[in-house]
Amino acid sequence: MTEPTNQTMHLAIESTGKLGSLAVMRGSDPVHFVNLSPTLRTAATLAPEVERALAWCRERDEEPEFVCVADGPGSFTGLRIGVTTAKSLSYGLGLPLVAVDSLAAIAAAARENLVERNAIAVALDAYRSQVYTARFRLDELIPPLDAIPEDWSAHPQGVAVQPHLQWESELRGLPRDTAIAGDAKPLGDRADQAVARRCDAIGVGMLGIRAAIAGDWTDPMLLVPRYLKPSAAEEKAAEKRATTPANDDRH
Repeated sequence: MTEPTNQTMHLAIESTGKLGSLAVMRGSDPVHFVNLSPTLRTAATLAPEVERALAWCRERDEEPEFVCVADGPGSFTGLRIGVTTAKSLSYGLGLPLVAVDSLAAIAAAARENLVERNAIAVALDAYRSQVYTARFRLDELIPPLDAIPEDWSAHPQGVAVQPHLQWESELRGLPRDTAIAGDAKPLGDRADQAVARRCDAIGVGMLGIRAAIAGDWTDPMLLVPRYLKPSAAEEKAAEKRATTPANDDRH
């Protein structure tokens, strides 16, 4: 492909939770987007919407030049589906691939509603009394396309999983000028103050074009979801190993 620019068309996929979405982007701007149904399984809805998005591009005699995907953290099942879909498109259509952080994508997508605020905290339900959290400065997260710092990354530092009670304490202490976004459960009684989530895939695309311009491509052979925590089955297995007495060979 040619060097990415602010006019490069690309496909952005987000499947981190119940609000999965898809967007066709021209540079940093959405030209077509859809939110997946929250009542249907992502596995049943994502592939047909990808086909519709590609058909939408073909109707305009255009094709996406690369694909980008949110690789986590988020829903274990959703991430697997999104990452697998992005890798399949990369292989099948010969498209370069970019991966971006899920919480950073949510923050980026919220920018249009934060004209007077630059700081944002994002929280996603990690279940089992845990929360995925991160704080961002939007001017650092979304630099101008013609002035991307050398140390910029689509996977910013500071994204973590923490106990729900710890996050509740941090949420209460956030400065008033810090916006909040994410899932309703970890935002608690402040959920009604959260920035509206129009389409998180738009944020994936905003970060994706910057990563592409910076040359931060992802090898599809190496891409795996970033869970940041073990699954419920893995945690139970670890607990079982910890509580099971070691075999005593002395008889």
